[in-house]
Amino acid sequence: MIVTRSWLQEYIDLSDISNEELCKKFNEIGLEVDSVTEHKIPAKVVVGEVLECKKHPDADKLNVCQVNIGSEVVQIVCGAANVVNAKYVAVATIGAVLPGDFKIKKAKLRGVESFGMICSSTELGLPKLEDGIMILDESIGKLEVGKELNEYEKVADTVIELELTANRGDCLSIRGVARDLASAFKKEVYPYDYEPKIKSFIGIAKELNVSQKCDFPGVLEYTLVSCDKFRNNFLNRLRCAFAGLEPKDGLDVLLAYSTHASGVLLRAYDCSKLDDADKKLQISIEMPKDFVVEVKNCDKVLSVVGVNQNKEYKADENSNKVLIEASYIAPDFLVEGVARNRLETDELYYKSSRGSEPQITFGLHRLQEVIDDSNEATFSSGTVKAGKELEVKHVLVDIDSLNAIIGNTVSKSEIASILKGLGFEMHKVGENSYRVDVPPHRHDIANEQDIAEEVMRIYGIDNINSKPLTVVEKNRITDTYLRFKALRDMRQRAVSSGFYEAITYAFASRELQEKYGFECVDENLELLNPIVNELNTMRTTILLNLLDAASRNVKYGKRTVPLFEIGTVFDTKRQESQKAAFIFSGYESRASVVNSAKGVKIDFAAFVEKIGNVIGEFELKTCEAKNALMHPFVSAAVIKEGKEVGFVSKLHPQVASDFDLDDTFIAELDLEAVLPKHKNASALSNFQAVNKDLSVVVEGDLSFYEVAKALKEFKKNQPLLKDFYPLDIYTDDSLGDKKSLTIRFAIQSDTATLSDDEIESVMVSILELLKEKFGAEIR
Repeated sequence: MIVTRSWLQEYIDLSDISNEELCKKFNEIGLEVDSVTEHKIPAKVVVGEVLECKKHPDADKLNVCQVNIGSEVVQIVCGAANVVNAKYVAVATIGAVLPGDFKIKKAKLRGVESFGMICSSTELGLPKLEDGIMILDESIGKLEVGKELNEYEKVADTVIELELTANRGDCLSIRGVARDLASAFKKEVYPYDYEPKIKSFIGIAKELNVSQKCDFPGVLEYTLVSCDKFRNNFLNRLRCAFAGLEPKDGLDVLLAYSTHASGVLLRAYDCSKLDDADKKLQISIEMPKDFVVEVKNCDKVLSVVGVNQNKEYKADENSNKVLIEASYIAPDFLVEGVARNRLETDELYYKSSRGSEPQITFGLHRLQEVIDDSNEATFSSGTVKAGKELEVKHVLVDIDSLNAIIGNTVSKSEIASILKGLGFEMHKVGENSYRVDVPPHRHDIANEQDIAEEVMRIYGIDNINSKPLTVVEKNRITDTYLRFKALRDMRQRAVSSGFYEAITYAFASRELQEKYGFECVDENLELLNPIVNELNTMRTTILLNLLDAASRNVKYGKRTVPLFEIGTVFDTKRQESQKAAFIFSGYESRASVVNSAKGVKIDFAAFVEKIGNVIGEFELKTCEAKNALMHPFVSAAVIKEGKEVGFVSKLHPQVASDFDLDDTFIAELDLEAVLPKHKNASALSNFQAVNKDLSVVVEGDLSFYEVAKALKEFKKNQPLLKDFYPLDIYTDDSLGDKKSLTIRFAIQSDTATLSDDEIESVMVSILELLKEKFGAEIR
């Protein structure tokens, strides 16, 4: 952001503040000074009045001018074409020394004597304003012939470039910066009042109709201006040049100048290019896509609010009648729309995306004043608005808590004074607590810490006493802490089970995900600028990343690669969720003396046991392969507390070959479903438990999952049955299509030692259940 001293002085009194003090204060309040340029016009450069201008007798491109320099009228030969239209100019008189050590002397050009030089802006060390010489007017102050140009503060100005953080969109204007300075220097921003010079008006109700067809977080305001040709003055052009703005014509200068001064986004449409129905301009505000607000005239899209303007309907300096638009739209809403829909942006998007000035009526009046200064213009009698005014945000603060964050004791009155100067309002709600109303231009303020930062930067970091660092934390257990603890414990269990934690990118290859049967993010929500071509989408699974990591480890000579990762995946709409993924490739135990130099490869049972060590009890249910990574015959759904939470599988042989892996097993689970939940403790029995095994013959295609479901229901009404688990599954030709299933049951009483009859009764009931449900026969 570039400001000039004289421009700031139009909003705040800086007469008693030096440039050094000004820059120091900028740095103190967080508006870091990047550069300072003090423009000093050389001595003996004065305001001159061109009295006469004639063609040089021997040179077509030279003019001979008679110029009044106050003390005398001198003859100056000038080669600039625009001198013929000039009245007041900057004249370097004899003896002046211009930048580059260029000394002005009496000269003779093509036989004609010249006593000085009429200067361009660049010859005086100023930015380039126009082709030819610099033509002055009274926008810089009352012009006095012979007065040195260095005495005009608006020309010999100080230009300061500020480095702003992305959240300080409120300071992307002269008025916004002045607002911060006023609080820091304990001054007032000048009140603003404007009345147009010409009292004839355009009846806006007869000329314009604005209809709003959608709700959006922002506001628009329109007015009409009529003018033969839009002109600007010297100060408008000079300040735009100081600020690094590059307007394209006379009207563009006025718009750029007013936007930079006020912070309000201003656009202009040529009424002659717009359709009118019933002799009225018809403007509609519509939202054809999420987060995209369009300004339309009949079926013509004039602009996307805060994003861009259709150049076809843009007004220029030759437009006779112009529709002026001032706008504000919430930056979060705006940025979301641009990212989702990949919209082209123009030069105003920089301001709108960081938070432009929401007091749009001020911006309209500022533009009207700038137009009025240099033009005979007619304005509409009022304005037409669309959208809705911004709601005031409220933040609750406690003075003690605020001071604890700041690290110093700042009085209530001082805090109130600072916040009032910045546009905040405080309302007492308790003995030491207040409700702070956040001004609309500070969209970045959301909590007590933000308020503390505002107080601290104006109070002054140098005014805070140095203290030894002390860390004080309240003894509290919150949901956040419990989740952190659960994740930490899960990671520790995974490591103790032999896994190593991997951390991979949240990006993946879209081609690989499609190849192995995983969903991909919708194409209209894809990454705009991937870091590399191989990572061109958001991942919908962690497993491909782990397979790639395992493959690299194998190539480095590792024979055992056990990895896990807890991380984020995305669905087709780019909605986030958390997954826990595991992979184990190669040998569970390495070759050693103990196993006669024969390492044992990982198998399905061993892998499942390791997963159980990490997430606790779960069940397995046969399932079909959900993606190309899963082995069609060695895979199962993971069931926890009656819900399917993921899968565990052997890696498909073809995929293992693709990644140069040996026998490999994989699992991917929904993190929220496997995190341990709070459980109520119950007393342990002091009496001996009895284990009983039961072998039954059942159908060969019956899964233990179905048997377990039935036994769990039975267990609810049988307090003596404490636990059960499968012990053996046996098949033989003699059993035909059936199989033998052996289950071990733990039977125990909480109140007494069990008798043989009680134990037998439980086992008989279990056998009857299995016979009834599954046609089981005792073996």
